Amino acid sequence: MSDGLKMAAGSALHHFLHAWTDTRLRGLSVGIFLTSLVQSSSAVTVATIGFTNAGLLSLKRAIWIIFGSNIGTTTTGWLVTLIGFNFKISAFALPMIGIGMVLKLVNNDSRWGALGQAIVGFGILFLGIDVLKDTFSELGSSMSLVNEGDTGWQNIVMFAGLGFLITVLVQSSSVTLALTLTALAGGVMALIPAAAIVIGSNLGSTTTAVLSSFGTNSIAKRVVASHVIFNILTATVSLALLYPLINFILFSQDFFNLGDSATLTLALFHTLFNVLGVLLMWPIANILIKWLKRCFKTKGEEEGKAKYLDKNTLALPSLALHALSREIERLSAYSLAMARDSINFETNTKEIGHKNTVIKQLTRAIGDYTTNLYTQNLTEDISEKLPIILRVSHYYGAISELSVLVSTAKKQVSTALNPVIQQQVNAFYKNSLYIINQAKIGSNSHSSASLNKKLSSIESEYQSLKSLLLRRGAEGSLSIAKMNKTMISISHIRRINQQAIKALTHFESLNIAPKSSENMDDKMDIITTV
Repeated sequence: MSDGLKMAAGSALHHFLHAWTDTRLRGLSVGIFLTSLVQSSSAVTVATIGFTNAGLLSLKRAIWIIFGSNIGTTTTGWLVTLIGFNFKISAFALPMIGIGMVLKLVNNDSRWGALGQAIVGFGILFLGIDVLKDTFSELGSSMSLVNEGDTGWQNIVMFAGLGFLITVLVQSSSVTLALTLTALAGGVMALIPAAAIVIGSNLGSTTTAVLSSFGTNSIAKRVVASHVIFNILTATVSLALLYPLINFILFSQDFFNLGDSATLTLALFHTLFNVLGVLLMWPIANILIKWLKRCFKTKGEEEGKAKYLDKNTLALPSLALHALSREIERLSAYSLAMARDSINFETNTKEIGHKNTVIKQLTRAIGDYTTNLYTQNLTEDISEKLPIILRVSHYYGAISELSVLVSTAKKQVSTALNPVIQQQVNAFYKNSLYIINQAKIGSNSHSSASLNKKLSSIESEYQSLKSLLLRRGAEGSLSIAKMNKTMISISHIRRINQQAIKALTHFESLNIAPKSSENMDDKMDIITTV
C-alpha cells in the first residue's frame, strides 16, 4: 500500500519536502500531509534524511517535517477505526482488490498502475483487519492478555516494551497499531495495555530512521537524533500521564456523545499524545537545534568553521575586511592543496572529499559574513572590495569541484598511456603543480603577472598535448575511450590553473595590507571581550 502511494505521489513528495518547509507550521503541515498521503512515517522520515544528507534541507526545516510525520502516522489508526470496524468489510475490500489489480495490470508502469497497487494494498489491509477482528473476537471470549484490574506500572512498561519489539521486528508502527486495535476490539486486551503498546510502537519506529542514518553526514545524523529525542520525550510523558490522558479522552467522548468505543478511545489517544509531543517541543526546538549542531561533529566541520569571521568585528568594517582576507587565505590553502592531491599520482586521494566539505563550508561562511558586512555603514572603498572577495571565494569553490572531477577521471584510466604521450602528460602535470603551488595567497613567491606568463606557456603545452591525443586517437594507436578520459582530465587541470591565477589576480587588486596572525588574533580577542 505504501509503495503504491509513494509511486503515485511521484515528484510531489520531493517538491513538498523542498519547497514548502520555510516555517515551523509549514514543515509540520508537510510532515502530516505527506505521511497521511503515503501512509508511512518511515518513508517520509527516510526521504527527509536523504534530502538533508544531500544538502537540500537544513536541520531547522527537517526536524519539523519529522515531528509532523509523527502526527501524520495517526491517520492509519483512524482509517482502521472509522472504516475497518464500522462497515461490512467484505462489501468493499474484495472489489477494491479487484479494481486495483485491473489498474495495475493495464497500466503497470504509470501512476495509474501505482494507484492500483495502493488500492490493492488498502483492500488487503481491510481484509486482514476483518480476519483479525473475527479471530480476536473468538479468542476474546476465552482468553485475555491482561485483566482490567491488573494494570500496574510493571505491566504497562512491559506492554510498552512489547509494542517497541513488534515495531522493530516488522519495521512498521502502523502494523503494530492495526494489530493492537483489532485485539482491543476483539476483547483480547484492555484499553490501558493497548495504549502502552501504541506508545512503545511509536518509540520503535525510530529504529528505521537510525538504520537509514548509517553512512550519512553529520547533519542527517542530527535529524535522526531529533526524531529519537522527540519520540523518547513523547513516550516518557505519555507513560507518566497515561491514566490522566485516557480519563480525559473518556470524559470528552462522553461529553460530546462520541460513544464508548474502546478503539475510538485508542485512536484519539494515539493522536493526542503525538500532538502533545509537538507542543512540548515547540518552545525548546531552537535550543535543541543549537545543541544538536554541537553533536556528531566531523573533522571537516571543525576545519570548515571560519577562524577569523567573528560577528563582533562587523562593527569595525576595516578590521572585518582584514578578517575576510585571512579567511580567504585559508580557503586558498585548502582548495589548492586539494588540487595538488587530485593531480599528484603519489598523493593519497582519500582526503579530497574531506577537503571539498571544508571548502564548501568556508565559502558559505565567507558569503554570509560578506552579506552581513554589506549592511553596515561602509566607505565606498570597502563596498567595492566586498564583491571582489566573493568572486575570489567563487574561484576557489570552482577549483574544489574541478579537483573532484580530476580525481574521478584519473581513477577511470585503468592502464598506462603510451610512453611518449605519458611523458607529455606528466610534464603538463608538473608545470600545473608549479602554478598551483605559486598561486597560493600569502606565499609571496610570485606575482600574478609573472604567473600569467607561465600560464600562457602552459596553454601552448595544453593545445599541443590535445592535438597529440586527437591524432593518436584518430590513427588508432590510442583508444577513443582513453583519449576522451585523458582529455577531460587535462581540460579540468587547465581550468584549475586559470581559476587559481584569476583568484590571485583579483585578491592582489584588493590591496589589503597584510597583518600578522598574532596581531589579528589579539584584536579579535579584544573586540570579543568588549
